[in-house]
Amino acid sequence: MNIRQFICLIAAGAALLLVGACEDHRGDNLDEFSTMVYFRNGGEQSLTLYRTGEDGLYRIPVCKSGSKLSSTASAVVIPFDDAQMAMYNTKYETSYSLIPENLYSFVDENRNPLSEQAKVDLEFGKDDLYKVVYLSLKTVDLSALMEKNPEAEYVLGLQVFAKERVSDDINLIVLKPGIEVPYVSFLTSGVESHSYSSSSPTRQTYHNTVTLNMEENLWDFSCTLAPGSEEWLNDYNNVNGKSFELLPAANYTLSATEVKFDSGTLEASFDVEINRESMGMMTEYALPILITSCSKKEFSIDPSKNAFILNVRLDPDEITITSDMISVSHNQSGDGDGAPALVDGNDATYWHSPWSSKVTDPDPVYGVYADIALKSSLKAIVLAYETRSGNSNGVPTHVVVGVSNDGSSWTVIENGDVATEEMAGAVAGQWIELPVMKHSSSFKYIRLGIAESKAGDLRVPSSGAFTALAEITLKGTDN
Repeated sequence: MNIRQFICLIAAGAALLLVGACEDHRGDNLDEFSTMVYFRNGGEQSLTLYRTGEDGLYRIPVCKSGSKLSSTASAVVIPFDDAQMAMYNTKYETSYSLIPENLYSFVDENRNPLSEQAKVDLEFGKDDLYKVVYLSLKTVDLSALMEKNPEAEYVLGLQVFAKERVSDDINLIVLKPGIEVPYVSFLTSGVESHSYSSSSPTRQTYHNTVTLNMEENLWDFSCTLAPGSEEWLNDYNNVNGKSFELLPAANYTLSATEVKFDSGTLEASFDVEINRESMGMMTEYALPILITSCSKKEFSIDPSKNAFILNVRLDPDEITITSDMISVSHNQSGDGDGAPALVDGNDATYWHSPWSSKVTDPDPVYGVYADIALKSSLKAIVLAYETRSGNSNGVPTHVVVGVSNDGSSWTVIENGDVATEEMAGAVAGQWIELPVMKHSSSFKYIRLGIAESKAGDLRVPSSGAFTALAEITLKGTDN
């Protein structure tokens, strides 16, 4: 074991697995040591300090081993002084500074200060395999010191002395504290999307949890939850390029506006019930739930995980697209099954655009495309497509959706120009659902244009780019 190794020590108040903690077989084949005493984890160890407003308690196991395991033993644990710290820095080419003596103390398991602070005496009985040194650190003051002197690297060095010394590796321990702010946050944050149809249950319940980022919680406290306002959602839409509408209060029930953490627990749960009755058809609703406060003032709310946004939408039933309703602008002869494959319900079949010969006449807006001739007019749609199974080299990365009343004059529909990270990262056989697209008036034709794919830009003549799709589905309404 090298003394420079880093071993993570469990943070404030967390118990080490002490039973069996000394079962490391250090005493095997060490007949020259009748009994030895050592730190279980010698060398440099990283400590995590949490700003809780209270002192942190750390448990350091000291083990007994050797060929005479049933013997008694005595040992003493002593902190480094300035001279020893200087020697350590010279030997290991470090530049550590000692934590001041007034910022730590040795205590018993009940946090009562020991009468002797310059050392800790340990007496091992015949049956004792380990003893525990309890170290209390003044985390608030130490955090302030570290922030005031960011260039300094503060440590606390400890030595264990016994009758038979083994090596620096296990007779020395150098504790290196780091500071973390305790945060509460949502386990699931950001946008979670769900869509319903007329056959979906009227009410749906969604579960989430508020979590604490510590190893152990020693306090009873609570966090307040509140729905985000319309102003909050408008700001979110502007920043993220969304067009969500705030879900009306009549369409949801929040199980609690306050979640409570009991001592010993690291999470608190709540539910949101969504009622789809009276929801507008094909409207992208959003219900933001926010963590607005925490009763323990030393805890912060993680700004990156303080919002849980339920995005819900009521869709009409899927419209059946028959083979006589669909056509494609270009098709690769001998590869795939042509336009009918896009609506045959079989994800093993597919349509493929030309690749053996370059497309010389792509549409400058839509590239190569599939057109759907509707049997009834629509004003709002949701298209979805499945990429070709077994091969992802032609996966669409940019699509443009147009609408028409005569099949000749086309207009790009609202939200119809789509290029997302999900599309770019899609794999073979993956379904991609496009956003809700609405038009100011009814239309009878839909064009799904593949402007770009992983193979290149399909709007450029003779580019050699191509695409392939397995299935297309459609939902829509004339309202």
